[in-house]
Amino acid sequence: AAVLVLGTVGSLATLAWGISSFRVVTDTTTLPTTLRSVAIDTGSVPVAVRITSDRDAREPRVDMRMVNSTRAGSDPLSVNTDGTTAQVTIDAEESPFLDMGRASEITLVLPPELARRLTVTTQQEVGVVFAEADVDQLIARTDEGAVVLSGSARHIEITTSHGDVHTREPISVSESFRAVTQDGDINADFGGAPKTLDVQSGNGDIVLALPRPGPYVVDATTGQEWGSTVVRVPLTREREDAAAVVTARSESGDVIVEELN
Repeated sequence: AAVLVLGTVGSLATLAWGISSFRVVTDTTTLPTTLRSVAIDTGSVPVAVRITSDRDAREPRVDMRMVNSTRAGSDPLSVNTDGTTAQVTIDAEESPFLDMGRASEITLVLPPELARRLTVTTQQEVGVVFAEADVDQLIARTDEGAVVLSGSARHIEITTSHGDVHTREPISVSESFRAVTQDGDINADFGGAPKTLDVQSGNGDIVLALPRPGPYVVDATTGQEWGSTVVRVPLTREREDAAAVVTARSESGDVIVEELN
């Protein structure tokens, strides 16, 4: 019993030391109102990136909240801008203790009018993107993590190695939408369909919901015999008559293209 107590005390002491080695860091940086593009690169730090609009915001800004080592610098958020472009990076000490549990979030807050003229690019090794604003272009690249969409854009391009792509609510895309994942599902509802829609999954299902009335040019395929393709939208073979040209392929999953309810 004494050995058990001593072992427990030792474990608690180690845990307490580990917790005391970390702190919560918050930071906010204001961006120019002349911005045309923002690039966010979180490197190897697991971070949730949130892109939002705020009608009460007079200027764009970046908010950060992070649990970081007490030995690391007090300003892990770095923002470089030349007036029309901004680069946001984050630096944090590697920690096996926190690992994937690191509570880090970067929020890009945009005035709505500025957001609609803005190109936002995100680059992550690990993390989730929540795109909630109406922007001009969204380009999201991640190795491990999901991309969750709402709002609208002229062009959206998403690439993820291991992660799902899905919409929280029907989105509106005016020109083009492209999503590629090696290992994940793609589930997207469109309130306004883009002129071209290209989605690919190596190992996952694809479900697309398109608005009425159409018609659509649809090329839906699966690479497996046991996979199925279901198309339940008005069709045409003439691209010039189509509301959108849709290409959807899964190497090992099902593909469904249906009308938005």
